Amino acid sequence: MKADTVFLNGEVITVDKQDRVAQAVAVKGNRILAVGSNEEIQKYAANETKVIDLQGRSLLPGLIDSHIHLTIYGTNLLGVSCIEPHVQSLDDLFVDLRKKAAETPQGQWVRAWGFNEQKLREKRYPTRAELDEISTEHPIVIIRTCNHTSVVNSKALEIAKISENTPNPEGGIIERNQDGTLTGRMIENAHMQVFEYASYTNEEIRKGIQLASEEFIKAGITSIHDAGAYGDGAETIRIMQQAIKADEVKVRVYAMIGSLTNSHDFVKKMTDAGPITGLGDDRFKIGPAKLFTDGSSVGPTIATREGYTHDPSDNGIIYYSQEELNRILGLAHEKGFQLTAHAQGDRAIEMLLNCYETALAKHPQSNHRHRIEHAGISSPDLQKRMKKLGVVVTPNPVFMYVNGDKYLEYYGDRVDVMYPARDFIEKGIIAAFGSDAPVTFLDPLLGIHAAVNRKSIGGKSVGENQRIEIMEAIRAYTWNGAYASFEENIKGSIEAGKLADFAVLDSSILTQDKGLIKEMKVELTMIDGEVLYDSQNLCAEAVCDVKSRK
Repeated sequence: MKADTVFLNGEVITVDKQDRVAQAVAVKGNRILAVGSNEEIQKYAANETKVIDLQGRSLLPGLIDSHIHLTIYGTNLLGVSCIEPHVQSLDDLFVDLRKKAAETPQGQWVRAWGFNEQKLREKRYPTRAELDEISTEHPIVIIRTCNHTSVVNSKALEIAKISENTPNPEGGIIERNQDGTLTGRMIENAHMQVFEYASYTNEEIRKGIQLASEEFIKAGITSIHDAGAYGDGAETIRIMQQAIKADEVKVRVYAMIGSLTNSHDFVKKMTDAGPITGLGDDRFKIGPAKLFTDGSSVGPTIATREGYTHDPSDNGIIYYSQEELNRILGLAHEKGFQLTAHAQGDRAIEMLLNCYETALAKHPQSNHRHRIEHAGISSPDLQKRMKKLGVVVTPNPVFMYVNGDKYLEYYGDRVDVMYPARDFIEKGIIAAFGSDAPVTFLDPLLGIHAAVNRKSIGGKSVGENQRIEIMEAIRAYTWNGAYASFEENIKGSIEAGKLADFAVLDSSILTQDKGLIKEMKVELTMIDGEVLYDSQNLCAEAVCDVKSRK
């Protein structure tokens, strides 16, 4: 059998059981035909075979982001970005908001995303009054980078039917001034409820996820585990499937049954409807039933067993009681769903593990692969329970790079067990890495860099005892991600018969200075045997004549 495409002279990081590094790989259709030395793989080349000379570059299995928000990332691209380099102050942001309002029909939403008060000159949120000065005819919402907090103007409050007499929702805070007037800041479930009114149209969502898919592919990401969006989760999943069927979205999607607003309602709707985890094909599959148990690690609003280091009187927000958690996820487990939940703080993780133990005691299941999204503060006693239960975790090493300085302030020595990749590996707990984008940066190479170095963006060591090796970090972004979605037999490593999903880097990652991994770039991405991204025109330089190769 002859190959359609052959890659030669590379650092082919297979991520097989032996962590072999080969030279070459052959592709036929959408599958890997063979892996081996240049001499072995050249035998599969014919005159029509496209031969790509990697010239020592790393070729990795297609990268799998095991926790990312496809719809939110995409629709954010349609709004005002607070992370643009020129946005250094609130005044800079206000200029952009005014421009957006000027081009937006009266009464329609003006949305901004990626807001981080710590990175602006004023070190504060805008006030409701300041946003009213921009417009009283447009509802305005500015979403913090964590997606757990927002600030809105008076028009937005009016549309959301929130007044000074509105009580705080369970698991949320409508912030007030000392005199009882509303500041405009919405925290946790209050923010989630406001965004139900600020949701995008179906047409905007479909356009957004197409744009997001293109960005993911440029980063070498070939598969994602979508962690949900605002609004009606069932409608969002329907739109995803339509976009994938129309070939507008090329990245493979494992869709969690979860929503940032009233996730329990969506889980109940899906458990009643009939489909369960695993339904679908290699382009789109139904994933785990997902809830939110606590808040944001950098808010900080995560649920901790002890008070925060900078404020011992505060130990976060919990969304559900143990009884509610057991009931909602217990039913989903009984019906055949893989389970998961956003759980950042050790108190939230403990409650989720309690839930899993109860569900498995009532309805034993040997290969459930129930998950914990983030698993932020994973103390040794919790790790022991994770291993015993066979739980899969999806930590976010990039958080340590982006938020590490704040984590030291908020959690002190607890950073030594935050997203503890080294502990997970040593205890045999499968950890599949995710970015949580757009909460933070998408780039998997930055995630690998963060896991290997454990230094903050400010250069401080943050739990350096949890550093791992480059090959271990690559596995967490490939095979482990495939395992977390029950797909390790078809992807996640470069082995004959598996899907031809690859990411080609600009150089050798295994010989790269560990401190410079974040400077590396993806140059080519292949999904299903098709090159979808090629920044250096490697395909244009490919040889298609056997004689010229000899």
